[in-house]
Amino acid sequence: MKKIGTKLFVVLTVALGGLVASQEPTTAHASTTFSSIPSGHFKVSKAGYAFRWQTFKSGSKKGKILVFGDFKNFAVRYGIPTKYKLSKSHRTLTTYYRLMNNNKLDKATYRMDVYKYSNSKYRVKLNHYKAGLFPSYKGSSYKVSLTKSSPAQSFATTYSKPALLKQVTASYMQQIQSQFDQGKTKIDPSDASVQQQIKDKAAGDVDKAVQGFVTAYNAY
Repeated sequence: MKKIGTKLFVVLTVALGGLVASQEPTTAHASTTFSSIPSGHFKVSKAGYAFRWQTFKSGSKKGKILVFGDFKNFAVRYGIPTKYKLSKSHRTLTTYYRLMNNNKLDKATYRMDVYKYSNSKYRVKLNHYKAGLFPSYKGSSYKVSLTKSSPAQSFATTYSKPALLKQVTASYMQQIQSQFDQGKTKIDPSDASVQQQIKDKAAGDVDKAVQGFVTAYNAY
């Protein structure tokens, strides 16, 4: 059980009262069927994506928060499950959820279906919404692995860091070039030593941003 920030705790407490207090599905256990909400990280390697259910507590009540990590697009979002539903075969878990935005719940409700092959293998669809990329009942289908350890660090290193480093380095280069062209600085961006300094600066800033991103995914 992890502790949560004060503002987020208030939002979750309110949500817990009417939405998620006791709606988790419970069925007879079988390796190919759902008996409860799986614990661990759902790792979608092909998409550079991960998500998980995280338990939180408010007084004597327990609830779930959803954590979504889109590592290719450098985005972490949180959601609150509002309803669960099991298929007749108990192999598909449908979860309805609302996203959190600035410590408030959005009005829109999303739906995701998770199909179970085994205790470690699942299938999920990812769909692009205006709010971003999220697990859904529609969109592109992916095979998913359920792991105990967080994939955040490895995914951030593989997917987030290279793209962000390229973007930040180009932005810094452009800023220096613009200032040089306007005569606001004598620093010549075509100089090899200057370029190296810019790359080092970008690398340092990106490392900090990536670690913040990893922390955001692992936080709750």
